[in-house]
Amino acid sequence: MTTDYNSSRIKRALIICDIQPDILPSLFANSPPQREAFLHFVQSAVLAAISSPLPIDNSLILFTGLQFPSRYEGLHPNHCLYGSLRRLNEKVGDEAAHWFMEGYSGSDIDASLLALLTNSDGDDKNDDDVNDKYQIIHRNKGHLPPQTLIQKLQQHSSITEVTVIGAKASQSIQSTIQHIVEYCPYIDVSVIREAIGDDTRERCHAILEYLLPLYARVVRLEEYVVATCGLERFSREMQQHQQLIEANEHVKYYVNCERGGHYSLFVHHLAHGGDETSCWQEYPRQKWYEDVMLSGKQYYCPLGKRVVDFCDEPAFSLISMFLKGRDCLDDKGKLMNLAKDFLPETYVIKGGRDNTNNGRDIIDKIQRTESSSGPWFVKETNKNGGRAVTVCQTAEDAMALTCNNPKETYVIQRHVTNPSLCNDNGGTKWHLKVYNLLANDADDNHWTLHCHNEPFLCIASKLWSMNDLSSEAQITIRRTKRMKTVGESCTNMNEFLSRSIPVDSRDIFQKCTTIVSTVIQRAIEGNELQSRDGKAQFEIFSADFMFDTDMNAYLIEFNFSPVLFDPLSNQDLTTKGLQAYMEEYRLYGEDAEINDHDMVKDAVSMVFHSKEAFGEKNVGGWEYVKSFEGASVR
Repeated sequence: MTTDYNSSRIKRALIICDIQPDILPSLFANSPPQREAFLHFVQSAVLAAISSPLPIDNSLILFTGLQFPSRYEGLHPNHCLYGSLRRLNEKVGDEAAHWFMEGYSGSDIDASLLALLTNSDGDDKNDDDVNDKYQIIHRNKGHLPPQTLIQKLQQHSSITEVTVIGAKASQSIQSTIQHIVEYCPYIDVSVIREAIGDDTRERCHAILEYLLPLYARVVRLEEYVVATCGLERFSREMQQHQQLIEANEHVKYYVNCERGGHYSLFVHHLAHGGDETSCWQEYPRQKWYEDVMLSGKQYYCPLGKRVVDFCDEPAFSLISMFLKGRDCLDDKGKLMNLAKDFLPETYVIKGGRDNTNNGRDIIDKIQRTESSSGPWFVKETNKNGGRAVTVCQTAEDAMALTCNNPKETYVIQRHVTNPSLCNDNGGTKWHLKVYNLLANDADDNHWTLHCHNEPFLCIASKLWSMNDLSSEAQITIRRTKRMKTVGESCTNMNEFLSRSIPVDSRDIFQKCTTIVSTVIQRAIEGNELQSRDGKAQFEIFSADFMFDTDMNAYLIEFNFSPVLFDPLSNQDLTTKGLQAYMEEYRLYGEDAEINDHDMVKDAVSMVFHSKEAFGEKNVGGWEYVKSFEGASVR
């Protein structure tokens, strides 16, 4: 036989090992949903292999599987893997002991895979057409591949790439790859990580990480799809064959599309959560688009542009982690339309002009009412965090800053008059940060607000003076102390507050939640916050409040990207604040003041498991506050 090593056309073969009814139940024995996910990825690989734009480029499909003759004839009774089958059969006969036996369905190739092949182009097929699409090569001696398989590859001299998938990684997958490498050294061999199975997750991982790379490339399903049929064609084929590749209801998929937010924290709790009825698996992804105009960042979507159970891109997620219309609250300028009566004296500036009072100059307006002395705070309307704030002594100084970049929109805000100060350390500025969970059901326009009853005191590091414009005195960024507002802990908290801030913790918490619910209601009734047709949505966001000496509450801002710290989730410590929280956790463990593990865990459970985020019950520290009915979906 002459082999053409220099063929310019790449020819591929896909070998599927041991996807048979008698083997499948043993795969991932402790996690049936993971087994279903594995089979789904095998189906996806087969679909990609036969979906090339030109039929001539489709892969040769070869199934291998165990199939013994009646009475296991030819199988040695002392065979280390299968000898026990013959010994049992000798006692009870074929009718009772027929695993992997010819003539019984347990030795057949999985029907869902054959259905993909026989229905791949929608036309009626005759037997010759079907046989051209795939071939089945059985073995009856154990897990070593028969020489027929190698001969089949050698007969197709143009084949230069072979991909092996199926079960089991430690048996037939390994031996098949080793035989191909030995007898066909000119063939490039690969395996698809997601489409390899074994008895346990741990064994499968070990084989994929440490053994198979010695002989073959370990690739992801996305890479295989790109090489065989392309992402766009695969997406169309997945939609066309969705009835044949139907996801199991107990398998839930998540995808990181790189949108950011709190996705990594939520996924940690999904993957390690307490929902025993389902198994969360990571789904393969593909490149979607690159933001070439602004950040240059690459964004992704689920492979095949499939809608999955959860991802950080709303277009592809059954449950969105970003509220539709959230900008009406997160943007400091737009918030003025909904919460002006709860804010300190605030103005929205665009191009150096007053954008909230019919174009009248802000300086003239302030001078007609009272002194322009401050302090005043300047912030771009679309930015969050204390580091985005500049402190000025007068409104004139604040206005001058906004003129530096007339293309931007700013808010300038006067300091709260007669601010409440924390006397525990001599008179420092403080504000209260309240965390909120707003959820919207997929079936209707019903919204539910929960607020966490352990808000945080954020205390400045320097004594306050209206003439001190330093960030240390005027801006409270980091959370300092968790405020308890219920039960015995509330009593202890009030003892602390009586020494530092003369206020009842429960009272100021309820003042804050009343303002939050009022603003949320306005946003929903005004159709600023909108439901997503057929999809649920939720978001955790914070609200910052300051108080004057009479304990009147002032809403400073909403933050839809608040810092959350979960020391048990392998979170990336991307800021100095997160690094400081982790250092505190290492020192004090569960007694550390900043630890959002339970808050995030309860929120994930409420949204994804118990669905209490859409109901009126309290869960952990999340207190039900109010429900709303919104306008019809646009």
